[in-house]
Amino acid sequence: MFRDGGTAYAQVFVCGSGERSFMNLFTSMKVFHHEFAKVHLKRRAVPLAALVLTTSMTVPVLAAGVDIYEITDGTTTERVSLYQEDAESALAHSSFGDGDYAIVSVYDNGDDVFSVTVKEKYDVTVVADGKTVSCHTGDAQVSAVLRQAGIELGENDLVSPSLDTKITEPTQITVTRVTKKQKTETQAVPFTTETRSTGELYTGESRVAQQGVNGVKEITLEYTYHDGVQVSCAQVGEKVVTEPVTKIVENGTKQPAVATTGGTVAYSRVLTVEATAYSGGGVTASGTRARVGAIAVDPRVIPLGSKLYITSADGKSWVYGYAVAEDTGGAIKGNRIDLYFNSESQCNSFGRQTAKVYILN
Repeated sequence: MFRDGGTAYAQVFVCGSGERSFMNLFTSMKVFHHEFAKVHLKRRAVPLAALVLTTSMTVPVLAAGVDIYEITDGTTTERVSLYQEDAESALAHSSFGDGDYAIVSVYDNGDDVFSVTVKEKYDVTVVADGKTVSCHTGDAQVSAVLRQAGIELGENDLVSPSLDTKITEPTQITVTRVTKKQKTETQAVPFTTETRSTGELYTGESRVAQQGVNGVKEITLEYTYHDGVQVSCAQVGEKVVTEPVTKIVENGTKQPAVATTGGTVAYSRVLTVEATAYSGGGVTASGTRARVGAIAVDPRVIPLGSKLYITSADGKSWVYGYAVAEDTGGAIKGNRIDLYFNSESQCNSFGRQTAKVYILN
């Protein structure tokens, strides 16, 4: 074996009777599309009768270092032979080598034969940071295109389509830069109100035993920005700095009492009314005998059967005393009562006065 320039030669000696024949075999290493490297043979003619070889033989010789690349896009397959080159060079020398295809995989089949799978490239634009980058790529996923375009992603950045999306057509990839900022603010913590009962106050009375005071808390807000524009705000933390003070309200449970000639007596409520007088006997609306202490009322204001204690408005000028709501009257409406007296003269003397009516328990 010897080499002359770009041509490799193999010399084969064949022995005959007194003559020596030889065959020079060489292979041109220039690469042509769609065919193997050509092998040229040179031979000196030897008379057939002069050969004493007992065995005829064929000697195919392929120059050392020549690789065969079978290139396919899944539809079309081409074979390219190269001397000491690689798959990229084979692709460049094939009909796929116009820049519209990229190598997806290379598999070594052995015996210097390689299977090369290629994929059609697509025009892809990458929009990021206010700029547009154009790529012509056959890489399978968005993530690979971004690496090719030199785009680095932050932890929170958004990519559309997603990083694992396969590129199968002309595509625009958009990278949205996402930033987050936190801010601490102070807010009031509203106080609550607690209600308690106390025997120190009469029923219906109340007092504030302790004023309420708002507390103070710090909240942490997180603002999210897409390409510098705020898109959301969320509370991500909270800490109470000052606890609120509860407002305490006390409501009375003590029953009110009025001083009577026999001492004090508890009542549930007191009314201020206009009082008149009547006499003459008869039967009340309750079916009882009309008498002192049986008075007429408006049942919508004072229910019939209610036990009462009646005095003047100041509690001192006069006292009618204990009474029972047993009668009604056509003119007795609202906050009006009619007191029974034994004589007409007593009625005339009483006339019409303002009175206090204590409704007893």
